[in-house]
Amino acid sequence: KNQAVDLQKCGDAIETFIVAMESIVSYAKYPTQAITENSHKLRPLGLGYANLGALLMSRGYGYDSDEGRQLAANITSLMTAAGYWTSARLAQAVGPFAEFEKNKEDMLVVLKKHPQATEVSTSYFSVFTWALWEETLRLGKEHGYRNAQISLLAPTGCVVSETLILT
Repeated sequence: KNQAVDLQKCGDAIETFIVAMESIVSYAKYPTQAITENSHKLRPLGLGYANLGALLMSRGYGYDSDEGRQLAANITSLMTAAGYWTSARLAQAVGPFAEFEKNKEDMLVVLKKHPQATEVSTSYFSVFTWALWEETLRLGKEHGYRNAQISLLAPTGCVVSETLILT
């Protein structure tokens, strides 16, 4: 129930996925010309997670428990911070997305709200994620972000033949 989450490994995995997704944005095929143009200008990515329900169950947390909600919030904050940290590092290397300057102020206002919603405690998870958010915001303010969007948290659960496949 109290197994530690290896935050550095999570961050490394997120970085790998962001770089991989970013590298194919220009080569991806989209259903319409408008989506193609927006994807090239904004470079949106769709990082997400799967099996969150299985993680909660393995920890003995109910979906609607305070502990379950807190773990999901912490993981979401870490994923978002690490994703935008990677995006800022990519912008530092190759430049921000084409529409960044036009959207800079609004984007920074929104991104500053993310760490404000992150748990404030002395837990390792909280301290690690807060420090990552601070660096993410500093890099983004200085270099911009390569991607206007890095995550897509869509419902992914389904039941097939009375078996929980993905939660």
